[in-house]
Amino acid sequence: MKPMFNKVTIVGMGLMGGSLGLSLLDKKLAKNVTGLGRNLKRLQIARKKGAATGVTTDYKTAVTGADLVVIALPVMMIPAAFKDIKPFLSKDTIVTDMGSVKGAICAKIGLFDTGRNFVGSHPMVGSEKAGVEFIIKGLYEKGVCIVTPEKRTDSKKSASITLLWEALGMKVIKMAPKEHDECTAAVSHFPHLAAFAMVVSHEGQIRKNKAVIGPGFKDSTRIAASNEELWSEIILMNKGEILKNIDLYIKQLVLLSGVINDSRLNELKEYIKKSRILRESIK
Repeated sequence: MKPMFNKVTIVGMGLMGGSLGLSLLDKKLAKNVTGLGRNLKRLQIARKKGAATGVTTDYKTAVTGADLVVIALPVMMIPAAFKDIKPFLSKDTIVTDMGSVKGAICAKIGLFDTGRNFVGSHPMVGSEKAGVEFIIKGLYEKGVCIVTPEKRTDSKKSASITLLWEALGMKVIKMAPKEHDECTAAVSHFPHLAAFAMVVSHEGQIRKNKAVIGPGFKDSTRIAASNEELWSEIILMNKGEILKNIDLYIKQLVLLSGVINDSRLNELKEYIKKSRILRESIK
């Protein structure tokens, strides 16, 4: 079967970018995958792992002739990376990203995306680990990807990006950038903050009683081991929506505190039951 793309360039060959290159080549969706980054030694690791057919630190070499460019960098670096690659894009080159925040990224890129090359994407997969060493084969299988076309987005390029993620085994959902940020603040960004706070607030017990920490605490706080560079940028870039979620959570904790303090057993049962039913509705 003919590949979807002759040349794909991935800017940033860490966990997400490297895993994407591995999947593109494994599924024969791309004939060639070029890894672009600043550290040639780490790029070579990605190539040896089968995530790229070639690697370079030169933007012109990497981007010229590419059918698709995927920016797989921390969120605050994505708009600047688009600006760096823009001189080497043809009018037909499709550019997407994998950033966890879409409103600010789409707005900033929109200021200089004169060729209407960009289509925003957010594959909602990953790991608490980061870096080329943790590349995962099949990372995108059975995951969900949010694609965020805007009024100015080229419809053919948007359709191609949708087909790409579907070919990688993902379910694609389309949202406006603002809707995306509202959604992910609640179901992705805030849970990380809650896990960070849960671990830090129990620092004394963790240090003193590691031997008795069971699966409940471990499961609830797995994502607290996430990369601080990556997540501090995500949180600050979507801070408006995240602050709303913090307020909602505080209100629930205050409510629970009152119920527990007054020993209102039936009310507590109903609260836990509501939580259980909602959680069980998530497949």
